[in-house]
Amino acid sequence: MKKKQSKEVKEDQSTSLISLQNVTKQFGKTVVLDNLSIDIIEGEIIGLIGRSGCGKSTLLKILIGFYAANSGNILYRGEDITKKLDKLKHIVGYTTQENSFYDKLTIYENMKYYSKLYGYKPEDRKLKHHIHDVLESVGLLSHKNKLAEKISGGMKRRLDFAISLIHDPEILIMDEPTTGLDPLLVKVFWHIVKQFNKKGKTVIVITHLFNEIEENCDRFAIMNKGRFEFAVRVKDFKKKFHNNSFDEVFQHYTK
Repeated sequence: MKKKQSKEVKEDQSTSLISLQNVTKQFGKTVVLDNLSIDIIEGEIIGLIGRSGCGKSTLLKILIGFYAANSGNILYRGEDITKKLDKLKHIVGYTTQENSFYDKLTIYENMKYYSKLYGYKPEDRKLKHHIHDVLESVGLLSHKNKLAEKISGGMKRRLDFAISLIHDPEILIMDEPTTGLDPLLVKVFWHIVKQFNKKGKTVIVITHLFNEIEENCDRFAIMNKGRFEFAVRVKDFKKKFHNNSFDEVFQHYTK
């Protein structure tokens, strides 16, 4: 299997929700993202996979507006927002394997607290109904008055997910979201994610589990040394790589 040189992972610009063009990020002299390009297609579930230290988490922090790139451009629906990354706060929801809620607050109180951070007014009559709808969508409505510290691990993961949806984002970004969950809870979690995706929302997920990508993603991209080696639709993977296994392809492109 001949390794091709890393190149831009581009799609039709008319369907791109987010487009990263030649993005570079350095910390001191260390280059973490190296002239990286990729298009995120509106309405897709895309998996990003790569070895530890390849730049995945740094990329996600750029996508949520936490880091600014040293060079390159970031487009949202064709508009260059490279210098306006605060705009991403309102269109992106972000969930990680770490809990983001407050243990001493109830589920409902956590939701109300985070809603304020996104500009909702406590006196807004629609807020209560909005929180109700989000909690119902993740199966937590009947538990809304429970303290977060008292709920199960699976419910805690769903609460984190609900918090990431409080501002009705267009894009959901998930960093290893099923780490520590048993197989049944993983299925429940992905069912909720797919319901979100069916509304036309876009999902970006970092995972090290190819079975999760194969079962749940429309497309995936392999990242190596701060760049994407390729992106491919899951259904086209075997044809593109002549029936080589994912492990073989992954090992080949991440040497």
